[in-house]
Amino acid sequence: MEPGATRRSVPWGDLAVALGVVGLGGFFLHGALTLRVLPSYARIGPRFFPLLVGIALLACGVALVVQALRGVRGVPEEAEDTDAEAATDWGPVAIILATLVLQGALIGRLGFVLSSTLLYAGVALGFGERRVWRSGAIGLALSLVVYLSFTRLLGLRLPAGVLPL
Repeated sequence: MEPGATRRSVPWGDLAVALGVVGLGGFFLHGALTLRVLPSYARIGPRFFPLLVGIALLACGVALVVQALRGVRGVPEEAEDTDAEAATDWGPVAIILATLVLQGALIGRLGFVLSSTLLYAGVALGFGERRVWRSGAIGLALSLVVYLSFTRLLGLRLPAGVLPL
């Protein structure tokens, strides 16, 4: 280090996001590589796009990690109404994370519609909405539309759970 130069600290939030992108890229790559493909696919099969997304996420994540370790901080756009120096409010993050984990744990028992309704209401609560019943009603309506679209129109299976769908 040169005399008089100051060492920039590692922006831990930026590093955490970068490592999250690397992890997501690894997750996609693992999923794509373990995907069973029939030998009838000669060239582009169902593995192609997940591999492409995984490689792109991994490359972006590695570039972000390098930038974060060099002390480069992500700068908000001028149009964003944020204070880059403000401390993170972890309460809403915890609420959203808890409802996401709850949805994952309950989707098999309650079904897609009810667990997604809980997820929608929890995320709305995390973003500051205090009328949880209204958020729950909106989440229920959206979840029903998604469930019926996927199961009736696309022929995909989603867990029905306790609702007689």
